[in-house]
This record gives sequence, C-alpha cells and structure tokens, in this order.
Amino acid sequence: MKALGQTLTKKDLIHLIPRLIVVIIIGQTLPFKYLGAEESIWIFTQMGWEPWGRYMIAIIETAAIILLISSWYIIGAIITLSIISAANFLHFTRLGFNINGDGGLLFGLSIAVIICSLVIVIRWNRVNIKNYKKHLEFSKTSNKKIET
Repeated sequence: MKALGQTLTKKDLIHLIPRLIVVIIIGQTLPFKYLGAEESIWIFTQMGWEPWGRYMIAIIETAAIILLISSWYIIGAIITLSIISAANFLHFTRLGFNINGDGGLLFGLSIAVIICSLVIVIRWNRVNIKNYKKHLEFSKTSNKKIET
C-alpha cells in the first residue's frame, strides 16, 4: 500500500477509504480534546483522567493519524483500534451511550472507527500473507540418506 500523496490505483482506493474515514473521524475530535471542550472535560472527569488523560489520548491519537497517512499506516490502525476499543469499553461500563444529549453520536462514530480499523488490519494481513506465502512453501525434495 502506498502513502497518501502517491499515485493511486483503484485497488489502492480500497485500502485508502477506511484510512481516510478513521483520519476524518479522529481528526475532528482532536480540537475538542486539545482545547478542553466541555464534552471532553466531562468525559475525562467521569474517568478521573482530567486533564492529563485527555492530553495523553489526544497526543496518541495525533500520532495515530500521522501514521495512518504514512506508509506506516498499519501501526496507526492498531493504535487507533486499541484506543477506540478502550473508549467503547468505557461507553459500556461508565459513560453510557448518550453523552450530554448527543443521541449516541460519539458511540456511533467509535463503532465506525473500530470497523474501519479492523478492515485496515485485516486487508494488510491478507496482502502480506499473499506476498510471503511463497517464502513459507517448502520445495519438494526426496529424502536421501546421508552416508557417513
């Protein structure tokens, strides 16, 4: 897979679209975390992580976005999948699904990020398995006894 900005084919777009979706969704939430929006402060206060946790998550998500638009996108997808899976766990256990009357929008976006991140990881694995499968095959040779 190519980094963003390189010449892309139709096949590359299949890999690129989930990356762009993740970058857009995560990218639009970053200003709220960095600038201390009321909703972000409320979320991290509920977990007892305000303000250091909010900044830490924002920095990690920024790194993931940078990785997602580079040739190291698989690492960005794994980081994003980890962070958003933890966020979903918190939605199920502490926060609930309707954050400050958003109608479940944040939870829905986190589900979209999980699905797209999984697609990125699964497709990356498929491509690499095909590329390296030939290295795993053994040549057919006869078993000859070595005389000493």
